[in-house]
Amino acid sequence: MAYMTDAVAEPAADPQPAAHPGAHPGNLPDDGGTIGRALEQAHLITAEQAAEITAFARSHGRPFGDAAVELGVIDQDTLDRAVAEQIGDPGDGWSGEPVTFTRPNSPQAEDYRSIRNALALRWFKHPKGERTLAVVSADRGEGRSLMAANLAAGFAQVGFNTLLVDGDMRHPRQHAIFGISPAVPGLSALLSGARGAQGLVHVLPSMPTLSVLPVGGIPSNPQELLLRETLTQFIDHVRQRFDMIIVDTPAAAVGSDYQIIGSATRGALLVTHASATRSLRARRVVDQCHSFGIPVVGSAMLGVE
Repeated sequence: MAYMTDAVAEPAADPQPAAHPGAHPGNLPDDGGTIGRALEQAHLITAEQAAEITAFARSHGRPFGDAAVELGVIDQDTLDRAVAEQIGDPGDGWSGEPVTFTRPNSPQAEDYRSIRNALALRWFKHPKGERTLAVVSADRGEGRSLMAANLAAGFAQVGFNTLLVDGDMRHPRQHAIFGISPAVPGLSALLSGARGAQGLVHVLPSMPTLSVLPVGGIPSNPQELLLRETLTQFIDHVRQRFDMIIVDTPAAAVGSDYQIIGSATRGALLVTHASATRSLRARRVVDQCHSFGIPVVGSAMLGVE
């Protein structure tokens, strides 16, 4: 089980819902895209309702799924399950670890969806929030990479165009989770200047709203690469293309890489594990983030019985 606690450092007092970041009429398909078709195929909405939802989505700058929920045509839980089931088997060599997609009806998937929903309201839709987030933890083995993968898949399921970046250039995991060859170039090639960004991001055929940038080759100098302006420039660039950007990071125990990435994303989610995380070490991560001006929007605990 996983759950999210209140923000360790609120981005601002009295958060109010804001318009969906990055949404505009030009990026909303006429029929709701995959989301609209999935709902119609499951007989959860009619063609007339789909047209009504599309019109509302365009006029209010909302993704199709959000518009359907706001109009009361369908509730959020039903939307999550219907979309996950109708899109189909993930294939693509996925490991099965993003349970929000591979096992959408499991209790674990429901926990991740709850965290996703809390983040959507607390950070991504907050007037002073960002559309980018670093996922951090004190030590290895606390579930940080799984959290990043499940959050990215969860946001993609409800229509947000989502980019998952594997920023852990010491012990990368996202390529294995999503069945991407470790031999293909990725973030390390981008930051070193060996490759431009074009062609490095993998759009998953089974979930076209989810893209993954793997690490690629593991460099000998990860901190030096992260300190280059290329990282900030890349994140600023993809903000114009994606609704949500989730960045996996190395554990704090292996270096200060997470601080550099958190400064670029301008926000962090702390992941802890009920049976593995020492509170003092987790508190130190939060304090270090604060010292670098990185808002910690909350903490998510895994392994709770």
